[in-house]
Amino acid sequence: MPINVQFLKNNTMQFIAGLSLILSPHAFSQDTRPNILYIMADDHAVEAIGAYATHLKGYVDTPNIDALAKQGALFTNVHAVNALCAPSRATIITGLYSHKHGVYTLREELDTSKHKSVAQVLQNDGYQTAVIGKWHVPGDNLHGYDYFAITHSQGSYQNPTLNATGNKKVKLKGYVSDAYTDHQIDWLNQRDKNKPFFLMAHHKAVHGPWEYPKRHEDLYKDITIPEPETLFDDYKGRVDGGVNATQSRIHQADSKGSLSLWLSTNKKGKKGVWATGQLDIKGKTDEEITKATYQKYMKDYLRAVKGVDDNVGRLIEYLKAEGILENTIVIYTSDQGMYLGEHGFFDKRLGLNPAVQMPFVVRYPQSIKAGTVVDEMVNNVDFAETLISMGEAEVPAEMQGYSFWDLAQGKAAKWPREQTVYTWYSSSVTKHYGIINKDYRLLKYFNKKGDALGIDLYHRHNDKAEINNLANNPEYAEIVTKLEKNLAEEAKSIGLTQDLMPSSTTLKFSKISKSSKH
Repeated sequence: MPINVQFLKNNTMQFIAGLSLILSPHAFSQDTRPNILYIMADDHAVEAIGAYATHLKGYVDTPNIDALAKQGALFTNVHAVNALCAPSRATIITGLYSHKHGVYTLREELDTSKHKSVAQVLQNDGYQTAVIGKWHVPGDNLHGYDYFAITHSQGSYQNPTLNATGNKKVKLKGYVSDAYTDHQIDWLNQRDKNKPFFLMAHHKAVHGPWEYPKRHEDLYKDITIPEPETLFDDYKGRVDGGVNATQSRIHQADSKGSLSLWLSTNKKGKKGVWATGQLDIKGKTDEEITKATYQKYMKDYLRAVKGVDDNVGRLIEYLKAEGILENTIVIYTSDQGMYLGEHGFFDKRLGLNPAVQMPFVVRYPQSIKAGTVVDEMVNNVDFAETLISMGEAEVPAEMQGYSFWDLAQGKAAKWPREQTVYTWYSSSVTKHYGIINKDYRLLKYFNKKGDALGIDLYHRHNDKAEINNLANNPEYAEIVTKLEKNLAEEAKSIGLTQDLMPSSTTLKFSKISKSSKH
């Protein structure tokens, strides 16, 4: 009788998973570990969260997210190591850099049968696990979830359909942030109340085209949103072919990447109406078009933010009603930041702060003091180990980050991360990489042949707008040399070899598949 190899493989995996659970220290006692509710938006900049008190303070309407920060900890120095949806998300769930998990752009697939994920670790240690909402990581990577209902790519803002466990389709009704939250609450209602849960509640918003719930259509109606000081950045002093080559502009005449074109027709520049109403730019000067485009963009964006915040409030109210809020760690974050007119840009990608900086707030009154502010440098490689530490599980040795759970709780410990790398491999922005520490940001740009174009150096405190390039100033020559050395050392410590850098001409990427389109 022939041996069924697949049958043996499947049953062996089930046996190992079951054995791991039996050997868990929580298997034979009442499991009092905290629930973990991980809420993640898409492209939500810190500037658009009231608790961060930026130039938009007083205009941003995020009372529920702000309350989490007030009652818990707010992190002010969190960075994406590759500010793009799929690579950032792959990093968050694996605790690995792009060159380790293999997702550099929107093209590559992640296989979590080869790399341990947060969900796998927590599930094996007794947590019930689920992810509901936008996923946007192509590949075989939903191992470890008792239940999933996700979109493989963008999904729809209205009446979204989710791909669910068991090859099922879940058709939801209504505005996406509301509909996703409805389904998240449905799952919570059906959970095993004798076990702690780990729920990843992912939002599509506030990704373009920034559709908002109809209830907020009059929000900001008669208000002028403040402009960032660099809306009309002239890019002088920066590397030619670096910052100035970024394609996602608020307005750039005759450019297909100009948001003014998208909003005045549709995203592809053909006849049509933008999802939230068409912008009339006829007869306007370039300056007037820039200002009008910025206002429409920001109002659409902030209305969508308000829709997300509404649903953060709904989840909090659910936890209260269930009597489990105080035993639930509640996190709010985003997969990266977003340009809200800074440097004349929208979108992310370029390695400056509005795109690279990630919001992160966490509430857990049992061990986090209300009003805690953490300024230590963190990056999204650290998320996985932190989530695992919250669940008191064992962190896999292959993960490359550090748990910042102790930082959130105010525990005395030397924090090891003093710097972080940034790498950009994809399109719309010149390939670049660099290093960020407490005081400086250094970025190195390369052409398609891998030739160096130059270096931008910014002082993060003295020049928060990041417009004064210090790289060619003789007074900063030693700083540049030191940062170049630090960059080489950091790259070596994480296994980022030259052939895996964005400047490499030998690194090959997969073809874009339908499921991975941005």
